[in-house]
Amino acid sequence: MPPHRMGAALVLAATALTVGALVLRADAPERRLVAAASVAAPSGIDVQFADMMIMHHAQAVRMSRVLVAKPGVPERIRLIAEFIVRDQQREIDETNAWLTAWGEQPVDAAGPGMHGGGDAAAHGMLTDAQLRELDRAGDRRAADLFLRLMIEHHRGAITMSRSLLDGDGGRNVYIHGMAKHVIREQTAENDAMRALLPAG
Repeated sequence: MPPHRMGAALVLAATALTVGALVLRADAPERRLVAAASVAAPSGIDVQFADMMIMHHAQAVRMSRVLVAKPGVPERIRLIAEFIVRDQQREIDETNAWLTAWGEQPVDAAGPGMHGGGDAAAHGMLTDAQLRELDRAGDRRAADLFLRLMIEHHRGAITMSRSLLDGDGGRNVYIHGMAKHVIREQTAENDAMRALLPAG
């Protein structure tokens, strides 16, 4: 086995020892990370998807933390924001560990945006102006604005994930599992957030 693959297998096997005692859902990211130890090295498409999704998740975490810090946010909306912080920060950390295990550069989620131009908007990424608007908004307006912006943000992640699964490129077990998780989780979150939007 080539040295870089040996290293990846050892790192991921160590992760297996850490999480093996836990009772996990069949689609849990920890289990997918362990399963990745037995597969071939990721393709360039897999790595690109991982990089992009880390930056996408990082913006969702930032948006959610801004909302949670505001006083007077309705509890059901605050709980959704808190869940997004936990779920997507966990996936950022796991995916950076996966990149490192395969000898790829981890992504600085606090660094520059995922990519510029029309692609960013097509993938649901907020502009600096939209982020500032959320930062400045009062509690009730911030809650409604958060819901509308996060729904669009999630739609972008779902589109990215479906494109990966429908394409002929990436075939890595972990990345495909991540894409399926994004579609399931963020579709459910969008349904919940739409139900909380004010009528009209």
